[in-house]
Amino acid sequence: MISYPWYLLAFGILLVVGGYLLAEIMGSRDQGRVIDANMDDDEIEEELKREQRMPATSYVIVLGYLCILVSIGWRLLRMFR
Repeated sequence: MISYPWYLLAFGILLVVGGYLLAEIMGSRDQGRVIDANMDDDEIEEELKREQRMPATSYVIVLGYLCILVSIGWRLLRMFR
């Protein structure tokens, strides 16, 4: 039980680093399309909506930061209790 916050911290760091690496790999592959005058309105709308979505790698990074925050809070709570 004492080591759980440390494991959670390590898991959070792993998620953050892995998320950034995945974002770098996925970002270099998908550069996005350029909107030009020959596109239909539906195509432009679809392209704009696609770019507004949050990629899955961002969720991994946020989850990693959340794990780190919970780990630090858990250790602080245990220290002052």
